[in-house]
Amino acid sequence: MNAERRKPVLTNKEAFVKKVSKEILSGKWRTGDKLPSEREYAAETGFGKTVIHSGFEQLAAMGLVDIKPKSGIYVADYMKTGSIDTLNAIINLRGNELGRDVIEAILDLRLAIEGMALRALCSRRSDEDIAHLCAMTEELKKRSSAMGEEELAESFFLWHREICILSRKSVLTLFMNTTHDVSIAFWVNYIRLFGIAFAIKRLERFIELIQARDGEGAYQLLAVGIAEYLAKLEM
Repeated sequence: MNAERRKPVLTNKEAFVKKVSKEILSGKWRTGDKLPSEREYAAETGFGKTVIHSGFEQLAAMGLVDIKPKSGIYVADYMKTGSIDTLNAIINLRGNELGRDVIEAILDLRLAIEGMALRALCSRRSDEDIAHLCAMTEELKKRSSAMGEEELAESFFLWHREICILSRKSVLTLFMNTTHDVSIAFWVNYIRLFGIAFAIKRLERFIELIQARDGEGAYQLLAVGIAEYLAKLEM
């Protein structure tokens, strides 16, 4: 039995950085907005001003804020100024904690990663690969009625990650793994919006395209699925 994964205990600084990161990445604050002062955040959170000051310095290093002496602290254009630390801040939140712009950026990343894997897999797939994907799909179909939302979301994530594994492009699998936590909330929403029967039929259609070695068709099916999801979010 796997040991239960415990959430790490955050220091005050880490808790503050996560709080402000979430406020920015959720869209509460937009690019160019002036954030509350260190004094105001200290009063709100109960953290000392030294903690707040150090936290803002870390947020600046992450590309999320601009610190302008004698003026204040502003939300940076983090899609342009961000770094791997900014990406880490994004993927450490769940999908339902992110604003629309960030959701689109994450799904663009997924399209790039899995789309490349789909094209590679279609060009080199074996009969064993097809049999493996069919077996995964049948198992998911058989067990779906007894699975909760989180378990279903995990199963769909693992199915799509398998595309990266079977493509033999290991770095793509590593990138896919980094999006795990943020993707689970997307999958929960997807299943709620479209239903489990539709979602499974979509997997079966991917298998048909992979079997036919239709890399462009598989890529477009993924792109259409992402566009449909985003359209539903707007309703």
